[in-house]
Parts: sequence; C-alpha cells; structure tokens
Amino acid sequence: MNDASTQPDLKQRLESIRLFADELPATLIIHSLESLSIIYMNKIGLDTIGTTLEELERMSQQQYFMRFFNEEDSNDYVPKIIQLVKSAADIHVSYFQQVRVPLNKEWQLYASNTKVFHRDINGIPTHLITVAGMLDPVHHITSKVNRVMEEISFLRNNNESFLKLTRREKEVLTHMALGKNSGEISALLCISSATADTHRRNIRGKLKLKNNYEAVRFAQAYGLI
Repeated sequence: MNDASTQPDLKQRLESIRLFADELPATLIIHSLESLSIIYMNKIGLDTIGTTLEELERMSQQQYFMRFFNEEDSNDYVPKIIQLVKSAADIHVSYFQQVRVPLNKEWQLYASNTKVFHRDINGIPTHLITVAGMLDPVHHITSKVNRVMEEISFLRNNNESFLKLTRREKEVLTHMALGKNSGEISALLCISSATADTHRRNIRGKLKLKNNYEAVRFAQAYGLI
C-alpha cells in the first residue's frame, strides 16, 4: 500500500464495502495497483469462479488473467483501464469480459464497470473497484454481443493477412464471397479468366482459405459485402 496515512481511510472503506457486498447480485472486486493483486472479492464472485480470496492473493496478475479470462478480449479493455488510472477525473470504464467458470466449457459473458476506488494523499490512484454482472446466456442480447466479440477476435487474428491483399484482390474476394466463378469475375472486372484464376489462387494462399464459407466470412468481417 502506498502511504501509511491513507490506510485508516482505506480500511474503513473496505469494511464498509464488506458490510453489503455479499448481498449484491453481481461480482465486486477491489484491486491493488501497487501489487496488481486482488485484495477483496465478494462471495458471489468467489463462488462463480470456484476459488478463495486466499488463493487469489497468492496469484500474480498474469496467472489470474490466464486462468479466468479470455486473453483476446482483455487486450481490448486493459488499455481502457490503464487510461482510467492515468486520468485525474472521477470516471469509469465499461466493457465486456469473457470469464471461465468451472464445470462450463463455454465462456460466460460479463458486463463490467471499473473506476478508481482509492487515491493516496497526492491524488495518485492506489486501488480500483470493479462490478461485474453475468449476462443471461440465453438472452438475445447476449447472443448478439457474443457474435460481435467473435467478429472482433476474427479481425484481430486475421488483419495482418487481410492487409496483404491488393485492391484488385479485395474486389475479387468480394465476388468470390458472392459465389461468382472465374468466368463471371473476369466479365465483371474486365480481366481475363486466367487473371481471375490467378487472383483467386493468390487470395486463397494469403488468407489460407479452405472453402468458400471462409471467403464469405472474410468479406463480411471486412465490410466487402
């Protein structure tokens, strides 16, 4: 902890949190920024991920994220939290998290909000507080959010390959995704059938396409169709 003079206030606030936190219908977490460790999680949170506060306190931040969270989407919201810490304003950040829950093979989707919980006498943030609520897996909004997150993951994983395509290859990919053959593509783009074949072959190689479904997915993800 940062400054000894801040501890009574911090301890008092933690005690106040503990009085009602287990009654919340959501997970409540308090992180220490100095050690990047969890110093408090309410009962619903501990029960959901199947652990204890003592076990969490022994984990490094890396172990914690690797065990319970989807690394791909954490790469999106962690920078937001870093910006929050740097800000002097009393604001919060909202984001979605995919959490690994024991006895469930699928990621569970959470809507989370994080803000600074405590600052030292110099106004430097020392602790963060997060409230995270699990979204109903069968709700239509959850399905939509999951699809968006899957698409973001697809873009992140394939952006380097897609950027290798030339402008003409992107045009050809659009027509491939629409089910056009080389003859049809050559007529539409005013190129020879052999050139259309070459473009199709190059596209399949650059994007490692195995079938036309994958061509459709690339075209949809990058707004070509």
